[in-house]
Amino acid sequence: MLTVTIKDSDLIGYLLRQVIWLLSQPLFWAALGVVVGPYLFYRGFRLFQRKRLILDIPRSSVRAAAIGAVEVSGKAVGPYTLVSPLSSRDCLYYRVVIRVFRNRKSSPIIDEVCAPLFVDDGTGELMIYPAGAEMQWAGVTGDGGEYLAHVLARHGCAREDLVDAQEYCIVPDDNIFILGTLRENPWATRDPGASSLSRIGPGFVSLDEADLLRREAFTCLNPNLPSGAAQAREFNLYPPTILLRGETPFVISTRSQQEVVSDLAWKSVLFIWGGPLWTLWALWEIFGHPGI
Repeated sequence: MLTVTIKDSDLIGYLLRQVIWLLSQPLFWAALGVVVGPYLFYRGFRLFQRKRLILDIPRSSVRAAAIGAVEVSGKAVGPYTLVSPLSSRDCLYYRVVIRVFRNRKSSPIIDEVCAPLFVDDGTGELMIYPAGAEMQWAGVTGDGGEYLAHVLARHGCAREDLVDAQEYCIVPDDNIFILGTLRENPWATRDPGASSLSRIGPGFVSLDEADLLRREAFTCLNPNLPSGAAQAREFNLYPPTILLRGETPFVISTRSQQEVVSDLAWKSVLFIWGGPLWTLWALWEIFGHPGI
């Protein structure tokens, strides 16, 4: 009986040759263009609308900001800080997107925690609740340390379930640009029945909770001494207005408004023109093929 053994290297080489052959076929790119081209046009049109929206909403200082859609820029500040799970940085807000392997399916976990966050442009301070915002800056990847294991445990997962994780942070004194909805703050008064661990407003962690999270991240801290979360500056934690997600797009970026608009402009032009051109070429290639 003849037995044929195929080495892993031979199999990989065969598959690689097949992929290269497929990529060299014009019909493959034509079929891809019929599907992807219209999507690129739609995507480019949406990016163009986003660019027009940003340009149509007047930029405002914090002091002059009015209720409704608003754009503001300034430095990120806050009364106390947190510790990010991956990079262990002092931050005012972090969002960690964790992919875990459970029940043979990879399902993402989004863990976001925010201390009271304000933007200061020199004319005043404006409270921001960043949950659900589109984060426009590079994230940090890694497998974290023991603190990430605590974060996973809060979601009912073990360290062995981790596939990968990506972290986004807003660090004190970061220059940020925010497009969002300014509204009257429904949490403008403190709940008289709230404890020292109760969340503030729409979900900001309290100073005591931030202290506990910091001690969870740094187990070597002396329990009889302050953890170092609190800052010397005082803030109004119950302001009359708050900037958060609303009917308009909610974007927080470390780039300026001009950089955001410039990025949207060239992408929209590329997609609006490139998508239809790719689709037209694809149709010409398909219907002009001898086999068809």
